[in-house]
Amino acid sequence: KMKAAMELSRVIAAFCIIDDLLPVMGHRDDPQTKTPSSAILTLAIVAAMDFGGNHRKTLAFAKDLRLFSYLPSPSRFNRRLHALKPYLLALLPLLSRIWKTLHQVQHYALDTFPIPVCENIRAPRSKLAPGLVHRGYIASKRVYFHGYKLHLLVDDQRFIHEVGVTPGSFHDLSSLFLLPLDLEEGKELYMDRGYHSYVWEDVMLEAGLLPRPIRPARSKRYRPWMQYLAIVNRRVVETVGSMLHKLFPRRIHAVTPEGFILKLLTFVLAHDLILLTKEAA
Repeated sequence: KMKAAMELSRVIAAFCIIDDLLPVMGHRDDPQTKTPSSAILTLAIVAAMDFGGNHRKTLAFAKDLRLFSYLPSPSRFNRRLHALKPYLLALLPLLSRIWKTLHQVQHYALDTFPIPVCENIRAPRSKLAPGLVHRGYIASKRVYFHGYKLHLLVDDQRFIHEVGVTPGSFHDLSSLFLLPLDLEEGKELYMDRGYHSYVWEDVMLEAGLLPRPIRPARSKRYRPWMQYLAIVNRRVVETVGSMLHKLFPRRIHAVTPEGFILKLLTFVLAHDLILLTKEAA
């Protein structure tokens, strides 16, 4: 009962946050709509929070608890969710602003995580990630994978501020020009060895950021004490990656690449809303 009460309070808190943010983004529901868009987005994020992204189980859960007066069928729910994708994308920067008003961010960390969509032997016939462009390499494990890369910008308190998705073959440095990197001036950005680039470091320094990558020992800018800080302070992004993987099911179910990326985004938003609802509690 206590677990169910906690889940219910988290659903209500998430719905209140989303319902307040949708008008800010200029969204207005049609007068004939039986289920508001805020309910659709809330249920999609609740699915990522507690049901591994399974929408059918989430709708059954909401029906049993009578969370909303009317719930659409799973197919209708899926169509509504895809139509609301632009608002789902716009939720992350708004949640980031809310978090920054509640917390003083000390520093940020940037990293990339592989998201396989299938086993390597099934890669030639994969519909979620077609083509060799999705074949990537995990240097730490010395293995290949087939799927996508998830680029995350997090703060020192494990909140995700920016996210990007690229095919698996893209280099980690691609996140530096895919993400807006909307950070406060003078904040340190910790990164691993994959982001080591003098050119991009100089560009970020001109923009008012302080890049702190882990450098190879032969680097001209190698400083032993700075390496220790970079190694310690970037661990937070690895913690966030582990927290996301706890939310993931064994395999993220989707029919199209767009649906797969949409579910990835709901897991990221679920992680942020879990942190925000803890603050509300």
